[in-house]
Amino acid sequence: MLHRITGRATKCGPSAISAIAGVPTHKAAAVIRRLFDRPSVNGVHTDELAAALGEFGFVPDYAIRHPKYRERRHARREEVWDRIFADVPFDIRAVTLGTFLDPAPAGTWAISAGGHFVAYADGFVADSGAWFSRKPAFWFRAIPDHDRVALRRVREAVRFVPVSSAAAHSGPTQQEC
Repeated sequence: MLHRITGRATKCGPSAISAIAGVPTHKAAAVIRRLFDRPSVNGVHTDELAAALGEFGFVPDYAIRHPKYRERRHARREEVWDRIFADVPFDIRAVTLGTFLDPAPAGTWAISAGGHFVAYADGFVADSGAWFSRKPAFWFRAIPDHDRVALRRVREAVRFVPVSSAAAHSGPTQQEC
């Protein structure tokens, strides 16, 4: 479920975090500034977005990466990337935003397409207001604003789950008696 994007920050990274975690964008930007010692947030990398969502209780559980960008990870710091994405399974596919969203994939996604982050969940999309509304809108390609961006190339799409769901997906824990 996506939340309505609220807050003072207007960039796409904090907006995607706001839509997924339900926090104001200025709080999402503050977490990125604190975690990565940045004076301002004018753009984010996937590792920064994932680390900030981790602070709000979401972890990545699956990713899709474009083959052209596979060797050029969208990371500010490699050690953070390795820590967050080391055990996350991924597929390598060349796909457009419309092709990715038309079959309504399950889960909550942060999608990097055309240098812009979009949040998607349960058939709804939201972003900073550059492509879509800050209020989650039903993805339907026949809507002119949606069709306008449907051919953007997806560089990376990461599915996030709440920490409690991630623990359930990993299976039962083994305990010694």
